[in-house]
Amino acid sequence: MFSATTIGVVTPSDSRFSNLLPSAGWSWIAGVSAAVVWLISFSLASKRDGTFGPLNCQDLRIRHVILTNTLRLPNRFSSSCQRLANHPPPEQELPEMKLLNDSQMQEFIVNGYVKVNAAFTPAFHESVRAQAEEIFSTTGNPGNDILPAIPQLADLLTHPAVTGALTSILGPGYAMHPHRHCHLTPPRQEGQRHHQDSYEDDQNVRHHRTRWAMAFYYPQDVNVEMGPTSVLPASQYYTSRDQAEKREEVLLSGDAGAVTIVHYDLWHRAATNHTDRNRYMIKFLFCRMAEPTAPGWHSTNPSWSESAAGEELPRLWRSVWNWYLGNELSCGSQDAASQMNGSAVRTDDALRVESRGLSEPEQMEDVYRLASQGPKGSAALTERLSREALELLDHNQAAQHTNPSQLFSGYGLSAQGAAAVPYLLELLRSEDWPLRAAAADILGDVGRPAGNAVPFLVDSLADDSEWVRRNAAEALGNIGSAESVPQLARLLVKDSCHFVRHNAALSLAKIGRDADAASSSLQKALDDTNLYVRENARLALARIHME
Repeated sequence: MFSATTIGVVTPSDSRFSNLLPSAGWSWIAGVSAAVVWLISFSLASKRDGTFGPLNCQDLRIRHVILTNTLRLPNRFSSSCQRLANHPPPEQELPEMKLLNDSQMQEFIVNGYVKVNAAFTPAFHESVRAQAEEIFSTTGNPGNDILPAIPQLADLLTHPAVTGALTSILGPGYAMHPHRHCHLTPPRQEGQRHHQDSYEDDQNVRHHRTRWAMAFYYPQDVNVEMGPTSVLPASQYYTSRDQAEKREEVLLSGDAGAVTIVHYDLWHRAATNHTDRNRYMIKFLFCRMAEPTAPGWHSTNPSWSESAAGEELPRLWRSVWNWYLGNELSCGSQDAASQMNGSAVRTDDALRVESRGLSEPEQMEDVYRLASQGPKGSAALTERLSREALELLDHNQAAQHTNPSQLFSGYGLSAQGAAAVPYLLELLRSEDWPLRAAAADILGDVGRPAGNAVPFLVDSLADDSEWVRRNAAEALGNIGSAESVPQLARLLVKDSCHFVRHNAALSLAKIGRDADAASSSLQKALDDTNLYVRENARLALARIHME
C-alpha cells in the first residue's frame, strides 16, 4: 500500500508566531509538545499506465495530528486551531492523482509554469477568501501561519490535480517548505516590477534542473483588471531582468481554484489591481527530495519534441528533459576519468569561445554546446570556470540573494554529468575558495552520478570558507549518500553559520531513513535559534522515522 511522508510541521511555539501573538501566551514547550503535522507528500508506487491508485485517507493518516498536551492558545488563535481539530479526514477515498503528460512536462521545461484547477465547490474557495479577508482585517498578514489559520487549505494541497502536477515536476515524496505567504493586492494598487523570488533563508545558485517550485492559488475569480500574477514565460533560466523582460508577459487570470505551479526562478510580478476589490493569492513552496531515476509523470514517449519548444535554448531544454528522465549521462557521454590524464587534455582553439559580448541566451547555448564535446569540452568549461569564478566574484557578492557560484560555465559542467566529475575534483582542491565553492555546487547539481565525489565533499565540510561548506552540505543531499551522515550531523550542531546548518538539515532530510544515525543531532537542532534549521530538522526526523 502507499506510505505517507511528513513534510511540514507547524508548531505554535515557533518564533514565526511572535509577530501575531504575545510571548506570554506560550508558556509550554516540552520537546515537540504541540504540532500540526501535515501529511501531504507521498512516497507512491506507480502503476504501469503512469497513474496512481486511489488513496485511502485512513491509510495515509491524512494531513494532521494534533498533540494537545498542556496546549494553551491565545484567544485570537485558538479558534483556528479548534477549526483544524474539528476538520477530520473525509471518509471517502481521494481520486487518483492527475499526473502531467509528456507534452505538459515539455511545456513546463520550456515556459516554466503549468496551470491546474483545484475543482472544489465555489463555496470552498469563497470560504478561504472570506477567512483570509477576516485575518487580514483583524490581525494582519499571518505570514507562514496562513496554513494553520485556514485549515481547509490542506484539502487544496492534497487535491489530485495539485499533487499530480507537483509529483510530475518534483518527483514522488516532494516536501512542502515551511515558508508560505498570502499576497494581498488592495484596490488600485500599482503592480510590482518583475523579479525572481529569493530562496527563503538561503542563497542558492539558480539551477536549471528543477528541485524547487512554487504554487500560486487564487481563492477568488481573478480577471486581468484585478491584478493577477504575471509571468514571463521561458524566463526561468535567466538571471538578468533585461533579458527576462524580452519575453511577452502573460497575466495569470483564472477562476477561483486556479493553481499555477511555477519553476522557482521564473520571473513574475503582481500586476496592477484596477478594481475596487481585494485580490488574494496564496503562495506555497515545494522542494524535490530525491533525484529523478525515471519519469514522475504519465510518460509515453521519452523523445524530446522539437516542435513543442522553439529555437532559443534547445540544448538546455533537451538536457533538462534527459535529467528528468533519469538518464545518468546528459551531454558528456564519454568516460572522462579514463580519457583524462591529469590536466593533459587542453582546449582546442575551436572550443575556446570567450563569453564576453555574448547575450545571456548565447552564453547558455555555448556552455551546453561545450558540454557535448567530451573531454575537450570539459577542459574548456573548466578553464572558463576558473576565470569566471574570480572575475564575477565581486559582482556576485554585491548582488542580493546571490551565491558566488552563480556561473555560466557551471551549467555546462552539470550537463556533462559523471564525465565532469574528475575536473570538478581538481577544482575542489584549488587554493581559491570561489573555485572550491563552485566545484562543490556543481557536483551537487550533477547529483547521483557524482557519487564518487562524496569523500571529497565530506572533507569540504571542514573548509575555512562558509560558502564551500554551504555548497558541499547541499551537494551531499542531492547525491544522497549515507556515507556523509556523521559529518552532516556534526555540522548541524557545531557549525557557527546557520546557512550551513540549514543545508545540513535539509540534506539529512533528503537522505531520509539512511540518516538514522543523525537522529540525536536532529533532536538537538529542534532548539536551533534559526526557524528554518528547526523546520528542516523536523522534516528530517519525520522522514527518517516514517513507517
